Amino acid sequence: MKKEKSHFQDYKDILKPPKEGITIKGKVIEKTKKGVFLDLEDFKVGFIRREDLSLAGKNISKIKNGDEILSKIIDLENDEGYTDLSLVKAREDSVWKNIEDIRDKNEELCLKVQSANKGGLILSLDGCNGFLPASQLSEKNYPKVKNPTPEKIFEELKKFVGEEMKVRIIKIDTRTRKLILSEKIRV
Repeated sequence: MKKEKSHFQDYKDILKPPKEGITIKGKVIEKTKKGVFLDLEDFKVGFIRREDLSLAGKNISKIKNGDEILSKIIDLENDEGYTDLSLVKAREDSVWKNIEDIRDKNEELCLKVQSANKGGLILSLDGCNGFLPASQLSEKNYPKVKNPTPEKIFEELKKFVGEEMKVRIIKIDTRTRKLILSEKIRV
């Protein structure tokens, strides 16, 4: 009897459908003007819209039948009965996973300052904006202003735009896609 239970459990695991939000690999089975159809083994057929492919930097004309594509399930079943997939969302998840790994390893990064505001600096990491609060600037770079006002501090912070700074990731909120950085290097 124990063997039968194990045998049925194996089938139950195989027949369990994937969930929305997971990343899944599929093989291209057809291209149309509207997008690409993928065979999602052991599940059903998925569809990636042409616009999504374009935003992800994929040229639909270079995709061939049999190519494997990693995408994220955004809807298990659309109006036509297919599973809606997104290459853009899968890449975003991959970027944020990489950012989490960098934070977990406490790696030092050299990032370019994109812009400034009254509270700090905005730097870019793999296309994601990170915020470097003025309070997290090193002593060397912290704005030294007589009679400080937000406007005076902002003027000082604007001087860093275009420069590279060595920073570490101190906080990540993957749900809201927020990244907080610090120039105060801790080991």
